Amino acid sequence: MAQRFARSFRFRFLAALGGVLLLALISLLALSKWVIFPALHEEERASVDQELDRVERSLQLSQQQLLAQARDWGNWDDTYEFVQGDYPGYTDTNFSQQMFEEMRYQLMAFFNTNGDVYFLAGINPVTNQYQTCQTSERECRWTTPLIHAMQASIAEDPQQGKSVLYSGTPPLMVASTPILRTDQSGTPQGWLFKVRPIGEQWLTLMEEFTGLPITLSMVNGDANHTDVTTIIGNTIQAQRYLPSYPINEQIALGTQLERTHYLTSLATFRYVLIWTACLMLLVIGLVLLLLQKIVLKPLRNLTQFTQHVSGNADLSNNMLTRSDEIGMLARAFQLQFKRQQQLNAELIELSTHDPLTGLPNRRLFDQQLNKEVDQTSIHHHPLSVMMIDIDHFKLFNDHYGHPEGDVCLQWVAQAMSDVAKDQGFFIARTGGEEFSAILSNTDLDQAILKSQVLGDAIKGLAIPHQVSPVTHSVSVSIGISQLGIEGVITPSGLMTAADQALYAAKAAGRDCARAYTPELANTTISSYSTPP
Repeated sequence: MAQRFARSFRFRFLAALGGVLLLALISLLALSKWVIFPALHEEERASVDQELDRVERSLQLSQQQLLAQARDWGNWDDTYEFVQGDYPGYTDTNFSQQMFEEMRYQLMAFFNTNGDVYFLAGINPVTNQYQTCQTSERECRWTTPLIHAMQASIAEDPQQGKSVLYSGTPPLMVASTPILRTDQSGTPQGWLFKVRPIGEQWLTLMEEFTGLPITLSMVNGDANHTDVTTIIGNTIQAQRYLPSYPINEQIALGTQLERTHYLTSLATFRYVLIWTACLMLLVIGLVLLLLQKIVLKPLRNLTQFTQHVSGNADLSNNMLTRSDEIGMLARAFQLQFKRQQQLNAELIELSTHDPLTGLPNRRLFDQQLNKEVDQTSIHHHPLSVMMIDIDHFKLFNDHYGHPEGDVCLQWVAQAMSDVAKDQGFFIARTGGEEFSAILSNTDLDQAILKSQVLGDAIKGLAIPHQVSPVTHSVSVSIGISQLGIEGVITPSGLMTAADQALYAAKAAGRDCARAYTPELANTTISSYSTPP
C-alpha cells in the first residue's frame, strides 16, 4: 500500500511542490542579494547618469545656439566690410546695450587677420556698464584676460568655428568663427568671438527648462574626470566635470536628485518577497485540495477529447456547447483558431505596408498599379503617376542622424497621406526616401496641380534642413507621367517615364515637379518651387 502511494501522482506532486517551495525560497533570497538589489542600485546610477546627460545636453544646446548666432554675424557681408574698414556705421547700427542685455552677451570681440583686437563691445561685469573700445586697455581693461585667451585660441586653431567653456567666476560660454562673406567666398578677414556668462540668469533658465536644480563651480585641473555621486539621506548630489579653456581648470556641473524611485522600489520588492512566500504556501495547499477535482479527473476526459480533435479538424456544435472543462477547452481551441486567422490577416497587412511610415509598400503599390492599368485599358479613363523624392535626404541623415531621419520620413509620409486622402489618390513608400503615387482618373494637368498641393504640404511642415543646398527646410522633387503619352502603355513604362521626369526635376534644381515629355521640353514646374 505504501509503495503504491509512493508511486501515485498525488504523492509525487506533493513532493515536487515541497521541493519547488524550498528551492523558490532559496532562489528568492539569492536573487535579492545578487540580482535585485544590485539592479536597483544600477538603475539608480543609470537614472543619475540620465539626468546629468540631460543637464549637459541643455548646456550643449546653449553652446550650439551661441555658435549659430556667432556664425550668423561672422558670415555676413556687413561684418566682412566692417573689419576691412569699409563700413563706418556698422557699430552704430548693430550694437547697443539693450541688444547685449536681451541676448545675454557679455562681450563681442572682433580680431583682424593678424589676431590683433579690431573692435570690442560688451558690458563690464563689475560696473554693469556698456562699453565699446578699439583696444583692451583703459575702460576695456577688464577684457584683457579674455582677449589673451582668445588670441591664444586663434594661434592654436585659426579655423575656429567652435563653442567652448572658459574658466572664470562665473564660467563663460565662448563661441568663435572666422569672418567671411555671406556666400563664404574669399579668405577670412579676421575672427569674431561672442561671450555669454554662465551665471545666475543662465542657471535660472536651465532650471526652468530641465526642472532640476543646477549648480556650477570651478575646480582645479586635477579633479576626477568621472561623474561623482554622493548620497545624503534620501537625496543624491551628482556632479559631472567638464573641460574648460585654459585646460588647468574644470567646470563642475551638478544637480540634486531625490531617491524616491529607489526607496519605493526597495519597499515594494520587500513586500513582494514576503507576499510571494505566503502566496506559495497558500497555492500549494489549494493545489493539493483541487488536484483531484480539477486535474486528475479532467485529464482523462482531455485525452479522449484530443484524440477526437485529431481525427476531425472541425469541432462539433455539441462539443462547443458543453458546460464542463472539455467544453471550455473546445471553445478555447475555437477562439485560438480565430486568433490564428486574425494573426494571418495581420501578417498580410505587414507584408504590404511599410513598418516605419504605415504607408503601402512597393509590393502593394505594384499590385495596385497593375490593377489600375488594367482598368484604364477597359474604361479608357486617364491615369497618371508621380514619383516623389525627398531632396538631399542623405545630407539630412548625415547631419541630424538616422533617428531624426526616421522621424522626418514619418512626418513627410503623414503629410502625403493626408493630401492623398483629400485629393483622392494612392500613395506608397517605394524606397528609402522615395514615394510613389497613383492618380486614377487624372490627366497630366490635374496631376501637376495635385503635385503642387503635395509639395506645399511638405514645405508647410517646415522641417529644418540646414545642410540642404536647395532650401532651409525639407522639400521634395516630383516626376509625373501619364499612361498613353508617347507610347507609355505598361506599368513599368509608366514608372520609367515618371523616373525620367523626376531626374529632370532634380537636374532643374530640385524642390519642383516636372511632367514627362519625350524631350522633357516645355517642362511644367509647380508654383511651390522656390529658388535655392
